Amino acid sequence: MNRMTLVVLLGFFLVACGAPVQRKSVGLEESTMLVLRSEVLVGSTITIGESFRKVVNESDLTPYEIGVLGAKDRENENLETITLKVDEGSQRITVQKNSQVVVDKTMYFSKGQTREIRVP
Repeated sequence: MNRMTLVVLLGFFLVACGAPVQRKSVGLEESTMLVLRSEVLVGSTITIGESFRKVVNESDLTPYEIGVLGAKDRENENLETITLKVDEGSQRITVQKNSQVVVDKTMYFSKGQTREIRVP
């Protein structure tokens, strides 16, 4: 009887140790981004592909971030910047200011890539 009890207890122990475990996948999200910089972006209309169109407001602007070890980039720190998440693949980017097209280009975006355009 002692052997039988030991076998049953050992069986329960092994089953409990082999229970399925749910794992969470943790990692970096590889967002594909487009950064637009200009002296004046507020009021501009940005079109990406055929599904995204936005008129830029003051609240849409991305605040300037100081570079590595606090180094500043004098050229970029005074520009208005907007950062947009885009789909991978070839995208047509159009920027209009006062009904005039100032940027009209097609760009290819790889997964996790960030591309930048300086809008005149």
